[in-house]
Amino acid sequence: MTDFNRRNLFAAGALAGAAAGAGLVPAAAAAATTTGPGPGRGGPGLADVWGQDFLYQWSPPADYKRNLTAGPRTIRLSSQSTPRLTGAEGTDYAALFKSMRDGGWSACEAASNAWLERKRPDSEVREIKTQLQANDIHFYGIHCAGNIIAPDPGADRWQRHIITTIHAAEEMGCELILTHAGSMWPNRNWAHPQNWSREAWMRTVSALKRICKDTAGSKVSIAIEAVNTESINNPWAHKRLREDVGDERISVGLDITNMVFPNVAFRMSEMLDLTFDLLEDQIVYVHAKDFAWNDMLPGMNWAMNGTGNMDYELFLARLSRLKRNPYMLVEFLSTNDEYQQAQRNIRSIAGKLGVKIHGTQP
Repeated sequence: MTDFNRRNLFAAGALAGAAAGAGLVPAAAAAATTTGPGPGRGGPGLADVWGQDFLYQWSPPADYKRNLTAGPRTIRLSSQSTPRLTGAEGTDYAALFKSMRDGGWSACEAASNAWLERKRPDSEVREIKTQLQANDIHFYGIHCAGNIIAPDPGADRWQRHIITTIHAAEEMGCELILTHAGSMWPNRNWAHPQNWSREAWMRTVSALKRICKDTAGSKVSIAIEAVNTESINNPWAHKRLREDVGDERISVGLDITNMVFPNVAFRMSEMLDLTFDLLEDQIVYVHAKDFAWNDMLPGMNWAMNGTGNMDYELFLARLSRLKRNPYMLVEFLSTNDEYQQAQRNIRSIAGKLGVKIHGTQP
């Protein structure tokens, strides 16, 4: 396996997570019980374990019981291995989708910037759909990495971009587009100190209301991905967002590793159960990553799937018990060989549990 480039999973958000774990939270949050809704002293909604009067509650309880019962759903895997579906003219779609199927993948997505570079003729749209069906590949979504609350005029530009993407997703028969809550900085990946303010929250809500209004009648879900540097970085924020926008198309593109702070890094089984219990009716697809805490500072490094802190047994079991067949994107690895290893790990864990993964791996 390649020695991964060390990526800081948390950026500035890690320090906020450490502060929450230390009890450095607003008075209203501090007054909440640790087992109730919302962030608490032991972590986001996690119970105290031991020594809560002088220790961060970062160690897992020894007696936590996991329900690993496999459900009836079948998971379709996609990845960021190459070649990928892009907007490139002259693509041999038969060869592209065959290579995905031969590699054990049964689903794919596209990036909106590339996909919207040109308008495809009807004949090309038909060819894409024909070859998807012939190779049993589901083109489920288009990922918009833009910033819907950027300083003007960036916010308006990205909101219009997402509206256009939803129409493009409808044309292709996609089930969802993926986007994010955004940042008050122009660069969405930078943590602005006001990203968790009322102003930022209302900008996100207003942006999504506009997007929903301008695409009213569409069946394409608007999935929101959590990112630690943005307001949507915990399961309660996901739930509240749909309530405030007031549209059931607002759904969850679950990336639980993007909601990890030091206070839950070793309590992922509890975090998984909490998140699925709260959001399972809203989850339309998931990202599959893993992480390890092996530095002195409170930042995490990506790890090969199934080898880090993520509880992949519980993750897969909970996915198999959703109400719909889920899509799982394996991401942030470096080479096709690494993606194949990740797929082997996921299939091996699923096989031991009786969780069904679509297709076979060579």
